Amino acid sequence: MRHSVFSRPRRLGIALTLGAIAACATVPAVEAQPAPTTQTAASEATSEAALWREDAEAFLAVLLAEHEDPFFATPEPEFRAAFEAYLAALETMNRSERIVGLARIVALVGDGHTWMPMHALPFDGMPPGPAFSSLPVRFEWFEDGLFIVGATQAHRAALGARIIAIGDTGTQAAVDRAMTMLPRDAVNLSSEFVAEWLMQREILNTLGLATPGEPVRLTLEINGRRETLALEALPAAMQYDWIFSSDGGPTGPDGALDWYTAAAATPLWREPTDPLGWTVTLDNAAYLQINQIAEREPGGYAGLAQTAVDQAESLANPVLVIDLRQSLGGDGSLNDDLVAVIRDNPQINRPGHLFVLTSRMTHSAAIMLVSKLEQQTHARFYGQATADRPNHNGETNIFITPNSHLPILHASEYYQTVAASDTRRFRTPDVTIPYRFSDYRTGHDPVLAAVLDSLQGH
Repeated sequence: MRHSVFSRPRRLGIALTLGAIAACATVPAVEAQPAPTTQTAASEATSEAALWREDAEAFLAVLLAEHEDPFFATPEPEFRAAFEAYLAALETMNRSERIVGLARIVALVGDGHTWMPMHALPFDGMPPGPAFSSLPVRFEWFEDGLFIVGATQAHRAALGARIIAIGDTGTQAAVDRAMTMLPRDAVNLSSEFVAEWLMQREILNTLGLATPGEPVRLTLEINGRRETLALEALPAAMQYDWIFSSDGGPTGPDGALDWYTAAAATPLWREPTDPLGWTVTLDNAAYLQINQIAEREPGGYAGLAQTAVDQAESLANPVLVIDLRQSLGGDGSLNDDLVAVIRDNPQINRPGHLFVLTSRMTHSAAIMLVSKLEQQTHARFYGQATADRPNHNGETNIFITPNSHLPILHASEYYQTVAASDTRRFRTPDVTIPYRFSDYRTGHDPVLAAVLDSLQGH
């Protein structure tokens, strides 16, 4: 559900914590050395393991100091046992195994603001992260499976294929393995990003889904028949826009590759219009898409809502549709003014005249907006469940490990947006509508269509 319209970084309320003063510095090149003896190799492994231990312990210290409830999803004894097991195994691990293992530790915290990116973050001055190599095809995880939604010219014939297996492992089992590297409680957000994790060659090796030194082997279903596709990874310098695009191609020092997607058309909600938000008048409703909760010019954030309300009031039967399906969050303090514009309008704030669309990408400050609309208006919700809990740990900080220079996101503040007794893991819509590959491929938007059909009495 991400789209390349968001190729420009958005301010997501992220603060930076350096694991060391030089954490963002370029890692110096290492000159070629003679082949080590067995004793030297063992000594080097011990020395490297000590550095990774230092990284893990530094992260844990920051987590305990800044996260308000780091053990809400995983009991502390279980978390610490997993942490100690990771430390004990470091000496026998290679680099990829150490990264995947650390990501699994971070994922135990559970919330949607605490996890370890496997790709470069879109912020200036940030270390590149693991710098793994990506496959030359793009995956997306839909309700009906894992599909290839983008490909280079060489693999264009695989567009639209459903992935049956990765290596010798069925797709669901492969997804389950990768999900251990993503927030264990905020499973909807994890489901949004798991496809990108499975596109990383080194991750596939570490999860036992590919054999080092051999092509990655996919078993595909194409037009009712099964085929095998062998893939070599792209150079590590070729990187995907993994946050703000779901089907776009990679770019590198020499520009973008020739790239093709499986989508035959683009629905309204994925149109590359405004990275913050925009409005349009449909035949029988005003449509307001909010992609980032942030101030904007002209008119401001609340002014955008006022424009949409004015458009709705111009209709014979005023109806407003608010689309939050691509909203990763922003500045939640701005929500009150926007909600007031809608809440205080008697033509809009009544049953059957206000609709809110959500997805597994409706996250952070957008969840806070969902809670306010749920509590203060007659909104009816359509789509998929939100990324995280109504009451959730948020306010993301970034810790950079002092030796391996890996950015790790972590929450630093608890937000109670509904009653303290409300333990929902996400806000489930009143009308749940799955997002399937066939919808993506044809450019059909079943969620908006369901809302508009309801207005016509269908």
